[in-house]
Amino acid sequence: MPKYPKKLSPENTDEIIRRRGSKSDKSGKKRNLVIHHKDGKASNNDPKNLRVLTEKEHRELHAPD
Repeated sequence: MPKYPKKLSPENTDEIIRRRGSKSDKSGKKRNLVIHHKDGKASNNDPKNLRVLTEKEHRELHAPD
């Protein structure tokens, strides 16, 4: 997999989601998908650092306890 630029374009985001099967890595849902950076650094676009999540899963992940 290629390493992506520091700032993901909409095209890069779409490509990552497509390469991951166009579904959430967590639930398998196929709508409202976004990219999550595992280490919290938006500039670290190494494919190993990226997860595809639904918008809801992403919000819940970042919600304060």
